[in-house]
Amino acid sequence: MGFSHYSRQTRWHPPTFFFFHLHILRKPRSFWTLAYTAATAVKTRMALCDTFRRCFQRPPAAPSPVLVLFTTILLAQSAIAANPFTCYANDFVDPAYATAGRYASYLKGAQDTVIAWAEEMNSHGPWSVTFKPVVAPSGNKHDYMSWAPYQWPDCSSVGNKTALSPAQVRKTCPYVFRDGEVNPERSIPDDFQSFFNLSDAILYNALAFTFQNESSSVYSQNVAKYIKTWFLDSNTSMNPNLNYAQMNLGPEGQRGEYTGILDLRMFAKIASGILIIRTRGSADWTPDIDSGFVAWCKKYIAWLQTAPTAKQAAAAKNNHGTFYVNQLMSLMLLVNDTAGATKVGRGYFGGIYKGQIASDGNQPMEATRSRPYHYRNFNIAGMITNARLLKYADPTSNDWNTTSSGATIQTAVDFLMATNPGATHETNVTAEIYPNVEAVAATYGDPQGKYGRFLNASGFPYKDDASFLWDRPLTRVIKAGSGAGTQPSLGPDNSVGIISPGPSTSSNGAVPTTSLNGAAPPTGSSGATPVRPVHAFTVLNGLLLVLGWRL
Repeated sequence: MGFSHYSRQTRWHPPTFFFFHLHILRKPRSFWTLAYTAATAVKTRMALCDTFRRCFQRPPAAPSPVLVLFTTILLAQSAIAANPFTCYANDFVDPAYATAGRYASYLKGAQDTVIAWAEEMNSHGPWSVTFKPVVAPSGNKHDYMSWAPYQWPDCSSVGNKTALSPAQVRKTCPYVFRDGEVNPERSIPDDFQSFFNLSDAILYNALAFTFQNESSSVYSQNVAKYIKTWFLDSNTSMNPNLNYAQMNLGPEGQRGEYTGILDLRMFAKIASGILIIRTRGSADWTPDIDSGFVAWCKKYIAWLQTAPTAKQAAAAKNNHGTFYVNQLMSLMLLVNDTAGATKVGRGYFGGIYKGQIASDGNQPMEATRSRPYHYRNFNIAGMITNARLLKYADPTSNDWNTTSSGATIQTAVDFLMATNPGATHETNVTAEIYPNVEAVAATYGDPQGKYGRFLNASGFPYKDDASFLWDRPLTRVIKAGSGAGTQPSLGPDNSVGIISPGPSTSSNGAVPTTSLNGAAPPTGSSGATPVRPVHAFTVLNGLLLVLGWRL
């Protein structure tokens, strides 16, 4: 009953897109390379944006034909230059690594993506539960609320003689469950969407802050502002409960369900960001903010461990139980309860995890869903996050190798790599597997080169993806354009040499992507902005894009 939130998308706001494109200009490409990439980019981006849940709920006006044409060309170029925004199902970044400041040159593409994503999120924040257009049944605007995504009204038995208003439907008509079919009204109370945006904003702003050698920056200021707005400000703060999360509607509804605990699973990203800020040290993260946030988290932990719906989520054997552990471990790390987080993590790997993976790598409880390819990937993302959280809480842990029926997380990913998403009509969610493959390759290695071949054949530009920044050992086992894994020697900073793609196409004939060279700090950040070459084709594209937008 969970609701996925992995999406890859390119925004369609012409002025923003134009200036962002100028920010990431690269050397010119041949016309046919651009044409091929344009076709690939449009096909992929349109399918993904149509299928995946949008990370933002503000659809722009319909673009003019000229705008569509030249934005398509720019999409092709940006597909070569940087990755579109991605909402990962969940993840945790080790603060010790993120704050060490030893980013090798081959990570510049990922750094640029992190900065671009931070800037994208900053154009929409801050967020608050008090900003939604509807109020929870309690009448308290500070109460978090979301509606169950797969519930649909059935008014056939109501007996009304006139048309019902939407508000009347939600209170009068019984609601029925349709697995995998998202009711578009789900987005009206957009607290779940706002929290996803909040968690991504905190993670990427915190990471961008580590790229600078200052105690204060626009990025650390944003982290503090977003935390204060959502959790601490008396006018905009959220009450520490999920009493109305994934609420069922209708005459028997108006209450939250255990599935709603899933809505705040991305506390793992928030924990990453705040632990990074604490470790790095920032004048913007004051003792008052820290103590206030810790106090809020302690209240929410108490609710999460005692509320009936929360306890039901904790007992779930499928992805709901997995992500409950994500959330509780993250909160315990935020309140400095490392022992508690370790206990919860060990309880997961010694408990429900043992029944989640079959010996062949299949996940029986996720396989029965209407979208099994998606739900298998979804649960794997939760497993990976739990393993990373536990490794941080207890460096001696080695639960990546804990088995379930003799299988590990790696076995589950291998099973999915051999699974055809088209068999269940899920070809548009193929991209969900890539971060999981990255994580497995980074953790277990790739001596046979199968993960490298899989990623290269997919055309997925993983070297420019944000997760490439923290999946750092991945570069030791994947060589772009090669069918075999590599083990380059470590440099003096414990990094590996840059791995860049060769000039040939990947195994499926797709034009390989390359990472950006050098991260240019955007407006508002410290540091000089490197001058990048601007070629006439790009300038013409940009000017026509603006003109097209004005038509």
